[in-house]
Amino acid sequence: MNQHDSRRIALQTIYLYNQDPSLTASELENNVKSALDLDILPAYSQELVSGVIDKQAELRDKLSANLKQGWRLERLSKTSLAILEVALYEMLYSPVIEDRSAINEALNLCDEFDDPKSKAFINGILANFVQE
Repeated sequence: MNQHDSRRIALQTIYLYNQDPSLTASELENNVKSALDLDILPAYSQELVSGVIDKQAELRDKLSANLKQGWRLERLSKTSLAILEVALYEMLYSPVIEDRSAINEALNLCDEFDDPKSKAFINGILANFVQE
């Protein structure tokens, strides 16, 4: 399984977690494996999911600080929020993924899962975190 597929699974897992943060890691994994008909979650998916969950408060604070005045994370679609969380986690904490690659992957996930209008918004938010 390639990294894009692993990101897709991580996105769906974070989306599910955001719907019900009371799920234990085991319940979350079992629900995702069942829903996606997987025997196991890929290692990179697991890394992204655990990282996003561990750093979620920090990620959300950083995202909130980059929203236009009057906007709150609660206004975003659940899908957009999950895409932003996964991408920002990669941008901040992955030593092997370049910022622009993380953004490109986020935009690809938008094409698959989100409203087309969200693509420009997500690109604009994540561009604030690009480190040269």
